[in-house]
Formats: sequence, structure tokens, C-alpha cells
Amino acid sequence: MATALPKVNQNNMCWRANRCSLKNIVAKKNSGVYFLPQQIRNVTYTNTNSHPGPLTANSSPSTTTPPRPLSTVSIKNLIESIQFASVQPNNASSTINKTEQRRGHSPQHFYQNRILDRYVSQPVHTITLRQLVFFGRNLTEERLIQSGNYVRSELPIRLAHRIHDIQNLPFIVGTNPRIAMVYDLYWSAFEKLRQFPPIKTMEDNDAFCTAVKGLLKEHLVVIPQLAMGINECSGHIPEEQINRFMYKMLRSRLSRRVLAEQQIALTENWHDPGYCEEIMSGGYIGVVSTRCNARDIVEKVAKMTRKLSQNKYGIVPPEVLLDGEQDTTFAYIPEHIEYILYELLKNSMCGVIEKHAPASSISRSTRTDNISLSNSSSLPPIIVTICSGPTDIHIRVSDQGGGIPDEIYSHIWSFSSSHKLSDDKKSENKFLNFEKVPKMAGTVEEQEDAMIPPLLHLGIGLPLSKVYTEYWGGALKILTMDGYGTDAYVKITRLGNREENLL
Repeated sequence: MATALPKVNQNNMCWRANRCSLKNIVAKKNSGVYFLPQQIRNVTYTNTNSHPGPLTANSSPSTTTPPRPLSTVSIKNLIESIQFASVQPNNASSTINKTEQRRGHSPQHFYQNRILDRYVSQPVHTITLRQLVFFGRNLTEERLIQSGNYVRSELPIRLAHRIHDIQNLPFIVGTNPRIAMVYDLYWSAFEKLRQFPPIKTMEDNDAFCTAVKGLLKEHLVVIPQLAMGINECSGHIPEEQINRFMYKMLRSRLSRRVLAEQQIALTENWHDPGYCEEIMSGGYIGVVSTRCNARDIVEKVAKMTRKLSQNKYGIVPPEVLLDGEQDTTFAYIPEHIEYILYELLKNSMCGVIEKHAPASSISRSTRTDNISLSNSSSLPPIIVTICSGPTDIHIRVSDQGGGIPDEIYSHIWSFSSSHKLSDDKKSENKFLNFEKVPKMAGTVEEQEDAMIPPLLHLGIGLPLSKVYTEYWGGALKILTMDGYGTDAYVKITRLGNREENLL
């Protein structure tokens, strides 16, 4: 008769092993998770509650020992009994089997960390915005190849750190199909990038850029899958740990896209005969604009948010008034500051309309052909104030949209939805809107996609804006008066001498 296995706390366990399959080591029975270390080699067992350090499979701890193999347990029966906690617990076993069929192999690479650990042990080499501008402005073929090799060596290091973070999630979170999907994408990209040969010619660089373009397109699903996956696991992981994990993941994602898109843009610039003239006229250097104009950016984003608000509510939206040093120019990545201002103005627009517009005048129809944005609005305006300091640019967005309730304000930077929902309002989970957004790049342009409902609330707009703002050493603060309105303060670097913030 088989000996019962010791029960472990599934939320506080992390397993890392080489040459083992999840199917052969995990079985869930009733409320506990049981581990079968059959065919395990080089197992590292960590109990975050009982032991400060790792315990190897061959060690003899005084209080806890790894589970013993059960030779009498049928592997076939074991596989059939596997269940993972998820949003569909009854179908979890078939889900993991289908996942493995999609991969074409068992998830052994999840624990094969010899190569991964070598990359994790290497430090990340951060850059500044000024370095991007300087390097691109003085571009030569030799420098472009040098830049390509830097990106080629840096991307797998940054990916390795995030793969390591996913591996260190509580076991039950790591088995979520959405988190597993992100893990597979990261692992595949890590393997492709680390195996790419050194760049020696422009032809090599072109091939590298083509490969990276494919990865960027492939990874557009990461933000929706991460958001929904973490939301589904919110009951198994503390809010603080969720936020720490998500901020790291998204900052690293942003940094990798900046490096990749800059190399691609510089390569395209190099093949453009008019590239030098464009630089002299104050245009783009890669993805960086050397002369971002504050007025132009605010007006562009304001026009878009007013149009989307009009389509959603069917009324003339509030006006956006500019104040302060409107002609301020600075070097920045326009996509970043545009996304930040879009999220802030979107929230302000919705707040003002829903507080001040009569309910009878609000229409959810998109039939707004007879409404013109040139018409004046009777709603309180949104005021954007711009201030240029010696080292930073400050932008304030002020509205009279009713403010943010105290119970929500304390969690506006959180990626977790568990605090926002009562038992009778589970269906109102805003993260479920990601089902309508299968891909997301985090840019303003994609907001005009006709397939996406206007001003769709995804629940991560402010946290993601914070990621964008802090990436180059800036800051985003929200002050609110519940019942009246909200002021949002954006600070971005003017000198571009601050390194990437990846923590």
C-alpha cells in the first residue's frame, strides 16, 4: 500500500529542477498539492516559510525532508488526476495537456536553468536617453554594427531576469495558462536571441533586425495575457507581490522594446538617403525626437481623446485648455509621453462627462455624425499646465470630474483587482475587458483601432503610465478631492541624463 505524501502549502512553494516534467511530479488531491520526485535530478526545494535557504534533494534537513518516491503509483493514473487551480478548475488537467501539445514537448525547459542562470548572473547594462541621441546622431556603419551587437547581447540578459522572476512565482501562479503562455514566449525569444551569431556585416544587422521585428510582433499579446493571468491568480498571491512582479515585468518589457525599436529605426535611417538632412532639420534619431514640442503633443492627444469621448458618450466633450510654457521643447520618445497624457486626459474626460453631463443627454451610440468637435462644450474644461525647469519638464492635468473615492484612490497604482471587487460584483472586473484586446503595444495610435470600443477601461492605464514615466527617471503623482476633481502631475527629464529605471 502506498505511503501518503507530505502535504505542502501550494502558495508558498517554489520548485526548480533539471530534466523533470510537471506531469511526473505534481498531483493534486482534495485541498492539498502532493509532489512526486520521480526521475528528478538536481532538485532544489525551497519552503519560504520554514527555511531561509535552499535544500537539495540529497541533504538531510532537521525539520523537513523532500517527499519520497512512490513506486506503486501509476504514472498514467497520476497524470489523469492532475488538477491546477485556475478559473476553470474542472478542465485544468486537459488545459495543461493541450498546452504541452501546443509546445510540442513537455515543459522541461521550465527547470533547465544552467544556461539561464549564466545570463541571470550577468548585470544589465542600462543606458540613458542622451546616449541614444548621441549614438544615433554620429552614426556610422561600424557604430551601427556595434549597437546591434549590444542589443543582441543585452536582450537575452534582460529576458533571463524576467524568466527567472516567473520561475520564482508561487507554484500555483506559474501553472496559470496565461502566465505559462508568457513564459513560453519569453523562453522562445531568449533561445532565439542568445543563439543569434555575432553581427559582423550590415547584412547580419539587417537579418537581426528582421528577427527582432518578428519577436516584437509576437509579443504584443504579453500585456493582455499578463494582466488577465495575474488577475486570475490574485487570490493566491499578495497584492504587494503582484505589483512588484508586474512593475518589474513591464519596465523590463519597455526597456527591451526601446532597445529593439531603436536599433530597427537606426537601421532604417541608415538605408534612408535623406537621413542626414532629417537630423539637421531637428527630426527623429531612431525612435527619439530631439525636438518634442509640448503644445503639439498635448493638442494631438487632446484631439484624439475628445473624438473618442464623443464616439462613446454622444455629446460634445469638454475642451482642453493649455496654460504655461507651451512652446517648451525637449528630447524624448514621443510614444511614451503621448501614452501618459492620453491616459490622464481619458480619465479626466470620462470623469467630467459622467459627473456634469445630464444622464438623458449621454448616448452610448457611435452615431455622432451631427456632432462637431468645434462646437463649444458646456462642461467644465480640462486644463493642462506646462512648466519648464532647468532639469525637468512638469505637466499638470486638472479636471473637475468628481475626484477619486478614497477606497479606490489607495489602490490606483495596483495591478491587482482583488481589492476592487465584492463577492456580488465579480462580473464587473475591469480586467475582463482585455478579452476584447488580444494585443497591446501600449501606444496612442492603437487606441483608434476600430475593433476596440472607444475609451475601453482596462484597469491598468495609470499603473502603465507610471511605468512609462519612471522609465527615464520621471515621476507621476495623482492628487484628488473626492467630490470635486483631480490633479495629475507628470515630471519628465529634460536633460536625458538619467539611466533606465528597471527596478
